[in-house]
Amino acid sequence: MPNVAGTILSRPFTDTGMTERKRAALVTGAASGIGRATVERFSTNDEYDIVVGFDVDDSIEDIDGVEGHVVDVSDYNAVANAVIAIEEHADITSLVACAAVSRYAWIGDLAPEEWDKLLDVNLKGQYTVARAVSTRMYERNEGTIVTVSSGAGQRGSVSAGVHYSASKAGIFGLTKGLAKQLAPHVRVNCIVPGLIDTPLTFDSGLWTEDDIKAFADDLPLERLGSADEVARVIEFLSGNGSAYMTGSIVNVDGGGALS
Repeated sequence: MPNVAGTILSRPFTDTGMTERKRAALVTGAASGIGRATVERFSTNDEYDIVVGFDVDDSIEDIDGVEGHVVDVSDYNAVANAVIAIEEHADITSLVACAAVSRYAWIGDLAPEEWDKLLDVNLKGQYTVARAVSTRMYERNEGTIVTVSSGAGQRGSVSAGVHYSASKAGIFGLTKGLAKQLAPHVRVNCIVPGLIDTPLTFDSGLWTEDDIKAFADDLPLERLGSADEVARVIEFLSGNGSAYMTGSIVNVDGGGALS
């Protein structure tokens, strides 16, 4: 019996022409924050018949209008199996890779195991879902992928560790490599949120309220962004309005990139 990786790459797309295939959008890290805002926005978009969310939080199964799967994106076999199951009844035409974790660590205290754990989710996790869906998109000559990075990947981070900055910088290279390999059939773009009003910002312990206020006051737009404002740009990059964009890095950060 072939392994999962062999199955997903070698199994050809077939269309008997007898029934019209449904169209699906897949969002990882969909239980909260930017991922949650994205599935909520996609669920009202007529472009998609099905909106699928992956998350390790089992609350993903309770979001109205979303087909939720408890999936750890760092587990390639789990991702591949879930994608195979979805593709039994729908074509994944849009992928948004939002899943991420953030933990502070001083470099002197950063153990190799902690480095591996964070990069497994933030960088390897984007590879696992991209690999699982992109070959099918390529064969069908249709698809968009939006990766989600961070300003930490461009400028480094004070609140998170060097492992977080490295993982987010790696996403830029992954995005551009995928954009070249999958062209012209699949468009791949990257969004770079700034400090956004999400649980990752307020509940992670990485920022105090004073830190957040001081950061926001220094931005040209003088406020944090909302998860929905980021989701709106993701929706644009996933749709026909961005048809002449691939390999782009798009900042949604209130002007933070100007600093």
